[in-house]
Amino acid sequence: MNSRIKYTGIFLAILLLGLIISCSESSDSGETTSNAGGSGSNCPTKTCGDFSSRAAAQATYDSNKSCYKNLDSDSDGIACENLK
Repeated sequence: MNSRIKYTGIFLAILLLGLIISCSESSDSGETTSNAGGSGSNCPTKTCGDFSSRAAAQATYDSNKSCYKNLDSDSDGIACENLK
């Protein structure tokens, strides 16, 4: 009888641990921001208006081209061409 209680406790502990891990992973993936990087991504929203120079926008774009692809409207690799 004592071993049955012991195994039930172990089973419940493993089940609880799995539930905690599952909830933790789902809350991480559900934390998104809406932006041009697409829904479901964790990219911060940045536009050319957020930068005072093209060099600053280019540095941000170069740091993660898929995340900040909206800074390069014509996809030529140059961010915010309208800035000086």
